[in-house]
Amino acid sequence: MDGSTIAISLKGITQPCQLFNSGAGQYHWFSTIPPERRGLHGEFDYYGLSKRVYRCLNTNVDVALGRLKVRQRGRVVVLSGQVGSPKLLNQVVELALSVEGVDEVETKGVSITETC
Repeated sequence: MDGSTIAISLKGITQPCQLFNSGAGQYHWFSTIPPERRGLHGEFDYYGLSKRVYRCLNTNVDVALGRLKVRQRGRVVVLSGQVGSPKLLNQVVELALSVEGVDEVETKGVSITETC
């Protein structure tokens, strides 16, 4: 990809900015996709981080996580729903943090439903 420089003027201030050619005659502002926007197959996906975390959880957790929702706010993963135990919640958080692009995991919306 070659970089082309253009001048951008905002509020009377002109700054040089670099655009990158994708090879198909299209230019983009970034030469790479940010980790929080990378999809399951490396493509741009606005919700890519939450999808990759969900796939990681489904692959590595032995119990069903059907009542757990995975969302994202930038590089923060937001979990909501129900899990079966505090131990399972800790495992889910550790796995989520292991996914590239995750900076933090919020669990405020998660309730624990232990069954006796």
